Amino acid sequence: MLRQIVPASFILLSACSTFSQSSAQSSNSPSATLPDIQCRGQVPVALQKTFGGLRLAQPSDFIPVIQKLEQQPEQPNRPKISYTCSIFSADFNQDQQQDYAVLLVNPQTQTSQFRLAINQGNQIFKSAIVRDYPRPPAGIRQPVYVAMLLKRSGEQGPANREYFPLKRNTPEREAFIAQSAIEVWRSPNDYKSGTSSKLSEIERFNRAVEYGSEIFYFSNGELKTIGVAD
Repeated sequence: MLRQIVPASFILLSACSTFSQSSAQSSNSPSATLPDIQCRGQVPVALQKTFGGLRLAQPSDFIPVIQKLEQQPEQPNRPKISYTCSIFSADFNQDQQQDYAVLLVNPQTQTSQFRLAINQGNQIFKSAIVRDYPRPPAGIRQPVYVAMLLKRSGEQGPANREYFPLKRNTPEREAFIAQSAIEVWRSPNDYKSGTSSKLSEIERFNRAVEYGSEIFYFSNGELKTIGVAD
């Protein structure tokens, strides 16, 4: 259904930005003092302090389309994927410290946000990436309409997809596979213009869910972003 919204040739390899590791490398604070959290769990106090009035997204915060994906039965010989995760920990920038990717909700505005929080040492976090998501169309009460997926170091992950932009047997692709990465779906607002104008606003929005993603990872201390639709 979603694969018909825009041509499959939409593949974006975005410009890279540099994110400094120097302060983290100089720290003596071990990563082991921070918890390893996968999908859901208690937020470390040091990280919680950076949230302000935001909180971790709960499964009930995700729009029904995503909740239905979560309820799909497990397929044989394929790992079960959770689409309602709100926190992952990994050493994303390879400095031996625990970093976090989080999906947050603002309970006052009913908006949501993605952050990639990099440990600068002494449990001080700096956001390498922030994505803010406005409220969905009227009639959808849940504020979260993107999913967040972790690729662990050494896994192929999104590199197995047909339209993954990094070519096989290249140093760039091997560097991606070697590192942990976080994938975040793009907002349906980016794609709903490609859906039928005869549909309601909610139907157009729902049909544009899960079409494209941004994938964030570090290579040699440099933050890289891959955009992919498949």
